[in-house]
Amino acid sequence: MKKYLIEFECRIGDYEHFSYYVSNKKKSKWGYCKEFWGINKRDSNCLKEGAFWNDQMDSAISVYSETEITNQEADVLQRLGVA
Repeated sequence: MKKYLIEFECRIGDYEHFSYYVSNKKKSKWGYCKEFWGINKRDSNCLKEGAFWNDQMDSAISVYSETEITNQEADVLQRLGVA
């Protein structure tokens, strides 16, 4: 079974950071944001393409990259607390 390492770009004002999650299923950028960030409403009117607004955190979330990884790689990342 394939797994995917998803790198999210999170922007809160001038502050920017990246978060990593492992998904068991390939999804759209919106699907990943909805699953991992709990975004209920697809509001990206005032943001760059592929970015979505997270009301709870007052931040813009977008998928920066998606990489197919093996189950073993996913296990290592999860065990190390990276994803």
